[in-house]
Amino acid sequence: MPRGGRISIETLNAALDGTSACQHPGGSLGPHVTLSVSDTGTGMPEEVKAHIFEHFFTTKEEGKGTGLGLSTCYDIVQQSGGQMVVESEPDQGTTFLICLPQC
Repeated sequence: MPRGGRISIETLNAALDGTSACQHPGGSLGPHVTLSVSDTGTGMPEEVKAHIFEHFFTTKEEGKGTGLGLSTCYDIVQQSGGQMVVESEPDQGTTFLICLPQC
């Protein structure tokens, strides 16, 4: 967050029933653990949000980032049977929600 702000981290047990923010086609229902990471930063426009989980996508200047951080996290969550969702609006901050099946 270039101008500072707040970061919030929350965990929660949740039972996904098909109406959850984390529920996507093909996702599993039932008991899950959720991790939510939110900030009050600059947020993202739709054209950035549409690509953030792609390998090598970055908004940083050349030489400042690889574009592998979020795509790696996304792949790990998917391989673990979970789902990762982003909610963001310009000037409103960003929230990442990770839902993993309980085991």
